[in-house]
Amino acid sequence: MASMTTNREEAGIKMFECNPNEEEVSKKFDEDGFVCISALFPGRVVQELLGSYERSFQECFRALHKSGRIPFPHSHLVEEGGGDVSYPLGVGVKHGYREIVMRSPGRYEVTYGLSASKKPFDGAVADAKVEHIVRALFKGCDYYLSSLSVVTATPGCPQQAWHADGGHVDLSQHQPCHCLNVFLPLVDLTPQLGPTQVRPGTHHHTRNLAPMMLAAKARKTLRPPLTPILNAGDALVFDYRVLHRGLPNVTANSRPILVMAFAKKWFTDILNFPRRSMLHAHHDQSSDQSTEE
Repeated sequence: MASMTTNREEAGIKMFECNPNEEEVSKKFDEDGFVCISALFPGRVVQELLGSYERSFQECFRALHKSGRIPFPHSHLVEEGGGDVSYPLGVGVKHGYREIVMRSPGRYEVTYGLSASKKPFDGAVADAKVEHIVRALFKGCDYYLSSLSVVTATPGCPQQAWHADGGHVDLSQHQPCHCLNVFLPLVDLTPQLGPTQVRPGTHHHTRNLAPMMLAAKARKTLRPPLTPILNAGDALVFDYRVLHRGLPNVTANSRPILVMAFAKKWFTDILNFPRRSMLHAHHDQSSDQSTEE
C-alpha cells in the first residue's frame, strides 16, 4: 500500500468550508480535478444515511440469493481459518445489475433501496450546500442528478487499479467538467480503511492517457497521488475524468461512501451500470453489452 500522511495540510490537501467562495473552489477544481469540502453534512444526517443504507445493503444480497442469482446471501465469505475470500458476484458491469455492481473484488457500488425522492436521501441530494458547490463547479450550467449510490469497500478488499469514471467528450482539446462525483464518507476514514486516492491534474491527461502522462512526467509536471483522510460528513468532489482508486481495506469493518453523481443536462452516463435489473426475471446476460470490465 502506498505511503501517505493523515495530516491534510502536510499532504497538500486544502479543505474548503461547506459554503466556499465560488471562484476559489472552481479554480482549484479546474486545476486539480478535485476538491475536498469540510463538514458538508452534520453527524445526525450522516447517521440517518448510514442506517438506511446498511439495511438496503444487506437486503440487496438477501434478494439476490433468494432469486437464485448468487450462491450465498452476503457480500463476501471468508473460508474457515481466515483463508481465501469468496465474492458472490463477478467483477464489472457485465456481471452486475442496475442495482449493484462489484467494481473490483469486494468493492460494491449499490443503488438498491436508494431513492433521491425518499428520506433520508432526498435531503442529501437537494441540500443547499451541495447545490451551491455543484453549481459553482459547473459554472452555473444546468445539471441533474445522474445517479445515487453507495460504494462499499468490504473488509479485506484489495487495492483498485487507477481508473477514471468516464471519458472526455472532445478528444482534440480539453473541455470543462461535464460530470462529477460527490463522495461523502458515512464513517470516519483512516489509511487502513481503504480511502480514495486521487492523482491531481490527470483529468487533463485521460484525454490521451499514455502519451500525455509520459509528457507530463518528462516535463516534471506529473503530480504525486493524494489521499484525503476525511471524516464522516466531509466530501471529496471530483471530475469524472480524473484518475483515482480505492486503497485496500485492511480492517474488519466496511467503508461505505455515498456517491452523488451530477451531470450537465446534455450528458448521459451509459457506462457505469448495466440495463438489466435484479428485480426482473432472468435473461441472457450476453444481451447486455458494456465497455467496462
